[in-house]
Amino acid sequence: MMDYRENAGYIITDSCHVGDSEFVLGVHLTAPQQFVTWKCSNRTDYDWGHYFSDLFSAQKDLVARAQEEVQCLEDQRQNAIVPEAPSYSPWGNIQECETLCPGVYSVSTPGHGGIMVRRELAEKIFRKEAMGCAFVEGGYLCFEEDCDAQVALRELMDKKMIQAPVNERFGPGAYEAVINSSVQIHHPEYWQAREKAISEQNRQAKKKGRER
Repeated sequence: MMDYRENAGYIITDSCHVGDSEFVLGVHLTAPQQFVTWKCSNRTDYDWGHYFSDLFSAQKDLVARAQEEVQCLEDQRQNAIVPEAPSYSPWGNIQECETLCPGVYSVSTPGHGGIMVRRELAEKIFRKEAMGCAFVEGGYLCFEEDCDAQVALRELMDKKMIQAPVNERFGPGAYEAVINSSVQIHHPEYWQAREKAISEQNRQAKKKGRER
């Protein structure tokens, strides 16, 4: 039996733990047809409330939030597994291979090169429009170095998997500006899809902020 907990006028009736995270469902003390789910920390801090007018919708949301956390933890576990670097490339024998992050490699050959991303990783983290800017070779999604590799770099920076360098050549923001300019010129459809997705993410974040 759950111990009694109350927050913002709601009695906590259900909870679900995933890893170090807890998600809870509450029913309003004086309005029994009002329900909420929260992410809860330390059993006292309740964030990101989702509000409902029927119990079943609230229960579905509780399960969905827990499933999202399970997927997030699984992705982190998979990313922690360091795969081997490619032994070949579609552009010829590899002279140099730099690991940009686990599963992503920048390769150079005597004549050409590009960025090779393991397909299972690309399918999880890349937008479909980004994947359309590459070609498949074996178990990799391959981005040509001249015009396509910048799309892969943009995706990796968006997902916080790599950071834009700041050094003697590139000041703060300069590297990203170069990448963005190239992408807009060579892959305008991808750029438009990215801008639309970011706009929607910002809108959802503002909406959730108002719900807190």
